[in-house]
Amino acid sequence: MCAANDNELKALVRKQFTSTAEVFGNYAVTHRVTDAELLARLVCAAPTDRAVDLACGPGTLALRFARHVKWVCGLDFTPAILELARRNALREGLSNLVCVLGDAQALPFGDSSLDLAVTSFSLHHISDPASVLREMARVLKPGGRVGVLDILVSEDPKVRELNNRIERIRDNSHARSLARSDFDRIFGQAGLRMVASEERGHPRTFDHWMHVAGWKRTDSQYIEARQLMESSMADDGANFHPRFEPAEVVKPGEEPDIYMINTGIYIAAEKI
Repeated sequence: MCAANDNELKALVRKQFTSTAEVFGNYAVTHRVTDAELLARLVCAAPTDRAVDLACGPGTLALRFARHVKWVCGLDFTPAILELARRNALREGLSNLVCVLGDAQALPFGDSSLDLAVTSFSLHHISDPASVLREMARVLKPGGRVGVLDILVSEDPKVRELNNRIERIRDNSHARSLARSDFDRIFGQAGLRMVASEERGHPRTFDHWMHVAGWKRTDSQYIEARQLMESSMADDGANFHPRFEPAEVVKPGEEPDIYMINTGIYIAAEKI
């Protein structure tokens, strides 16, 4: 079940990403390089840009954007995963990347002070994602650009409900995934004009998806989420496109893993 209020949800986010900082952080930095570079291309990241990557996690976007822009601030609400971003920046020698503890819904920058604001896989953890878009727009100069990468869910209410139910069992800091109509609405309300968007499927195995959230096969959360995922196979009722892996690669006595797809949306917009 989703958290009852904003403060409770923030506490769940901090707890989740403190407990999974290493396993999630290593995955995100290693496997989302292509995602980050695609978003950098869509927003036309430039050498003169001053940028913020809000809810930056281990530096998923910031580590790549630092190679394209003049200066970037990685901002996150969870100290443990922000420390990973600092260590990653130091290891990679990125002197133009600074890491700051802060809230994506109250950015520590003045009005019209930045050229670029980006975020990845954060909006579905926030009770009021529209407030984040408004903050991103506030800190941008006129004509500044916004880049968002996040989960995309079906417009179908029943599919959306089951999708979010499985997501919340896996991670109780998940608020809700957004449909395309939701993105269109909150970008428009924030005074942001979409200039480019792409949808891409991200193939995963169910085991690994649960592993980076901190669960193993014997955990009740794993078992419940898997049962729902399997029940959705016949009609793809949760829009994860699940299927069992080929029988020949399954170890004797083990349940087969499930191949699945997370659908992601990449959006570039500019401040009107």
